[in-house]
Amino acid sequence: MNNPINGSLFHEDTKSMFVYFSQLMDQRVIDSNGVLVGELYDIIVKPTEVYPQSTSLIIRKGFPNRQYALINWPDILGMDEKEIRLKIENSKVAFKEKHNNKVELTLRRDILDQQVVDTSNHKVIRVNDIHLLEVDHCFMIAHVDISIRGLLRRLGIEKPVDFIVGVFNKNAEYLKKEHLISWKHIQPLSINPVSMTIKVDIPQKQLNSIPAADLGEIFLDLKAQHQMALFKTLDLNTKAKIFTNIDFKAQRSLIEELDNKEVVDILNSVPADEATDFLEKLPRDISEQLLSLMESKQAKKLSQLLGYSSDSAGGLMTTEYMAFVKDTVIDSVLKQIKERTFKVEPAQFVYIVDEFNQLIGSTNFRRLILENPALPIQNAAFPKTYFVHLNSSVKEVAYLMEKYKYNAIPVVDENNALQGIITVDDILSQLVSFAWRRLKKIKIKLPLR
Repeated sequence: MNNPINGSLFHEDTKSMFVYFSQLMDQRVIDSNGVLVGELYDIIVKPTEVYPQSTSLIIRKGFPNRQYALINWPDILGMDEKEIRLKIENSKVAFKEKHNNKVELTLRRDILDQQVVDTSNHKVIRVNDIHLLEVDHCFMIAHVDISIRGLLRRLGIEKPVDFIVGVFNKNAEYLKKEHLISWKHIQPLSINPVSMTIKVDIPQKQLNSIPAADLGEIFLDLKAQHQMALFKTLDLNTKAKIFTNIDFKAQRSLIEELDNKEVVDILNSVPADEATDFLEKLPRDISEQLLSLMESKQAKKLSQLLGYSSDSAGGLMTTEYMAFVKDTVIDSVLKQIKERTFKVEPAQFVYIVDEFNQLIGSTNFRRLILENPALPIQNAAFPKTYFVHLNSSVKEVAYLMEKYKYNAIPVVDENNALQGIITVDDILSQLVSFAWRRLKKIKIKLPLR
């Protein structure tokens, strides 16, 4: 790697090289006549490109009364390890008391020391330095540096520390390994969470590919103001993923920053059982207000689920399942399964009902695929299907699931009509919560040593 601090930038015989932003910060800036204009404070970049490109410099002068000026990139002649040279005279540089344009994306204010999302490793990181690539007399953000060494470089003590480490261990990993992450894997957070004026769209596809559980962890790792900044840049599907994978306290904080329409859109996009769990923990007046704003079919479904005890089968079940009338031809069933969209990955079971929606049996994808596609679905049914009732307890449900190795079990009412299903995830969540409450009680009862 070339080190521009040992040579010069913007040289005619140099087509590209790397430099750290910390090596440019506070460099003196001189005009076309060699007169000192100020020092480099920040660099503005275009936020819409895969690798954002520099557009202008922010320079400052004076102490303690700071003043700031904007220098467009075409007005820069060159730079080396000592100074930045301009093509224009000092008189052409217009200084102001402050430069605080929130629309711009700048390196020092908006990226350095900030939390960003690493979409490759699915985690939140802190930027200690910025690795710039100089191409055709312009800088592009190539990487972010998350290492301790990057922080030491900014403090101006990288070389002394390197020397000391080298004396004791010249093969130290600290001296050899760079902790650089490519900018293409970085989702910078919106800098102004109120106006949301900065939005980077490129990594959206990468965010969509992150597992829902990891997305929830990423969200919770962020500072409060950054949580909302990130959340508002996401599409509805990704918002729903995050919402279902954070605790109620975080959910409640989130909806307090959103308007009712946004909350309703999210609740319409999450599985019914997840929406129910959330609504039943809210004060009744807020819950009823949100239900009144939802589409009538969804509101009716959630209102019904809210009527059941949270530790009963009715309270645990979801209405996201696949059921077909017994005479439906298997070929038609398979086509409908392919065409249907689900808020979550569906369980592998398909349920068979009569014309009154009474549960007759069940099957799974494998049996449907192996069976003659011209036959009705009831020909692919299991010999026996086990089920629970709306008022069945968590223990009953867990017992049947463990005994028959089900990952989902149907729930019926007193007339044997299919009402929903309970997945193993729902049961595990309930049992873990129960076990955690028991553990805390035991700890409270233990005598102090």
